[in-house]
Amino acid sequence: MEKIKAYGICLYKYNDKDSIEVLLCKSAKSTQRWGFLKGVANLNEEPKDTAMREFEEESSIKIDMKYLENLFMQQNELKNIGIYLVNYNNIPDINKFFDNEFLYESNLSSENTEVKFFDIGNLPLIKKKQNRLVQEILNHLRNF
Repeated sequence: MEKIKAYGICLYKYNDKDSIEVLLCKSAKSTQRWGFLKGVANLNEEPKDTAMREFEEESSIKIDMKYLENLFMQQNELKNIGIYLVNYNNIPDINKFFDNEFLYESNLSSENTEVKFFDIGNLPLIKKKQNRLVQEILNHLRNF
């Protein structure tokens, strides 16, 4: 049986030299755990296309392929997850989607109850299937 493949985006921003934030979502299925905006690839869909489509479906934010940076992967028993980095500051007019650190409610999909930025030093509980992935991405951002 072939594993499910899911791809998404980690939108990150450097606020100053000591502050890095990442955008996370809390799905409607989860009461406590957060993760990256992502979703399952359609048949024959390329990973980058899946990541951009899913991110737009879940946030209303269209990301051009030229902004996709590193791809990080986590192999799980049933689902492999790939997350591309995207720098918030590279996206034109991105501020219009946010009220401070929160994605405007009008841009939320029904799949998520909340989407917001978190400082990487103060993250909420992360979904178990993304734990290693989140740590790998945070280590990269800290050393970038």
